[in-house]
Amino acid sequence: MVSVTMIGVVVTSSLLFSGYTSLIPEYDDPVTYRFAYVALVFGVVLYLLALVLMRSTICYMYYNELTRHFHGVHYNWRMARKNIVFKPGDVRLTGDNAGTLQLLRGGYIIDNKPYHISSLDFTSPFYYNLMLGFIDP
Repeated sequence: MVSVTMIGVVVTSSLLFSGYTSLIPEYDDPVTYRFAYVALVFGVVLYLLALVLMRSTICYMYYNELTRHFHGVHYNWRMARKNIVFKPGDVRLTGDNAGTLQLLRGGYIIDNKPYHISSLDFTSPFYYNLMLGFIDP
């Protein structure tokens, strides 16, 4: 949805800048151009922020008890599914000195890459503690 909205903002802004101003006839030209500039700037920032957050967020997490592996699903910058398979205990928490960029990067490190994982998505605290390696599998 963010990509479709961004395409709409770019198309509308390019039409306004090319001289096609009948899209918003009740506003004068300076207001229309200010709106187009603001929409482009904030649209691009919002789009890039959404892509960064989606790329580092694990949306689905499964645990296979037979192979004793976790399976995580996240999306890359093209919104294509990517899978991560890792063993219990391979996940590390970021340190206390991670800084404010930890909000964008993520609070958990898997294979030396930061990810966002919501601890509230786990149905049982057992699997969360197992993932972090606090409990032996």
